[in-house]
Amino acid sequence: MFRHCMPDEEDEANVSVLEAKYPGAMPYFFSQDPDYITVKERVAKMCVTGEEALDIATIDIAIAALSVGEYLTPLMQKELSGTVASQ
Repeated sequence: MFRHCMPDEEDEANVSVLEAKYPGAMPYFFSQDPDYITVKERVAKMCVTGEEALDIATIDIAIAALSVGEYLTPLMQKELSGTVASQ
């Protein structure tokens, strides 16, 4: 099983700096700050140049992802209910 924990060690250093700079902001902004910067830069470049924004989801991709989530939700709920009951 794969597990991931946020923020990782690299992000934690950035989080401390951003918490001091922007007190009161929602904590998830700090750990995802590098990703937000990348997304904003790529979308801004697309707006200026018309070039496709590399690795940025479109509305169609977002709709497809939501559809997958809707499909998988009852399957995962069923699977997890059996796992929880047997523990």
